[in-house]
Amino acid sequence: MFGIDIAALLAQYGLLFLAIGCLLEGETVLVLAGLAAHQGLLGLPEVLIVAMVFGWMGDQIFFWLGRWKGDAILLRFPRWARRKPRLDRWIHKYHAPVVIMVRFMYGLRAAGPVLIGHSGLCPWKFMLYNAIGAIIWAVLFIGLGWVFGQAAEQVLTQINHWGHYVFYVGAVVILVVGIGIWLWNQRRAARLARAARQE
Repeated sequence: MFGIDIAALLAQYGLLFLAIGCLLEGETVLVLAGLAAHQGLLGLPEVLIVAMVFGWMGDQIFFWLGRWKGDAILLRFPRWARRKPRLDRWIHKYHAPVVIMVRFMYGLRAAGPVLIGHSGLCPWKFMLYNAIGAIIWAVLFIGLGWVFGQAAEQVLTQINHWGHYVFYVGAVVILVVGIGIWLWNQRRAARLARAARQE
């Protein structure tokens, strides 16, 4: 398409994209990197090493941000501040498992290391447990992309074949859900208005 060799670009810059993705978010990028390794576009050992190192480094950065600027960050993100007391209790009671697993917890991928940094946990402990977590995380999600690479290829083939039907069905589902939510909001607003008038 437009004379661009996607495979060559992925082979040349794939590790750079993987590194940036691991610093920022990660899971989707890891699965795609595992798929690229399965297809021979990237080397599996290199993908694993980059994911482990940059996944570890990203959480280290967030940890030190929490340690140095935690109060300002919590003022900026009150939702994170509400989660802090519970995470502090977990950290002080089960620090190793919490640090290892925080990257797998929904809603705590970025907030977790910041809150842990603000909790006062020893930096050396965080560094060690974070490394263990990064290894498990990289192996798990890259492994998913690698192991299910064949299945993913078949699914993508089917999506390409049935793509227009999938689009139409998806559009209808979104339309029906949107109308349902709008009707529910209208009824809720009417009930609240009636309750307010009765008071």
